[in-house]
Amino acid sequence: MNLALNQFLIHSKKLGVLSVNELLQVWQKDKTIKAKELLLDFNQLDSNLYFVKKGCVRLFVIDKNGEQITLGFAYENSLITCFQTFIEGKPSSISIEAILDTDLVAIAKTDLMQLIYKNTEIALWYQSMLEITLSGHIQRQVELLTLKPQERYEVFMHRSGHLLNRVPLKLIASYLMMKPETLSRIRAKIS
Repeated sequence: MNLALNQFLIHSKKLGVLSVNELLQVWQKDKTIKAKELLLDFNQLDSNLYFVKKGCVRLFVIDKNGEQITLGFAYENSLITCFQTFIEGKPSSISIEAILDTDLVAIAKTDLMQLIYKNTEIALWYQSMLEITLSGHIQRQVELLTLKPQERYEVFMHRSGHLLNRVPLKLIASYLMMKPETLSRIRAKIS
């Protein structure tokens, strides 16, 4: 049994022991990817939802100038997927890359949907996970549009400061929609 995934599901406070056990029975596809290896490339399909057991991945796109823009990170005890392909069955317009050597475990959408249709508790847990993800994405958009660079950095430090020594600063700068030089100046000013 995957202890980290078990704890993650129990701590969601939406699932009872029987529902957790049902999920653990089908959340069984282990995958390891090395740093800089892709979990998902552009235009691929992937019908898995992943739980990060160890390591860190990032979601990114490439802009019209060929620059990589980091959209987000997933690290220990978090879920990751490309919603376009997982929910809509469309080819991915993002890529997911390991920043560090990363161990994941996957559940296939078909297996998850079977559980959702027969178990109300799992259906409510899944709905809650989608709502939390959507709310987080909206909050991030608001922050990018309304906060000054230093304020975005301060929010990042409060929410995800543990990534600072694990993720290259150029990726954090990209995530915060600023140049690495701007991030360096902000860090020097705050220290």
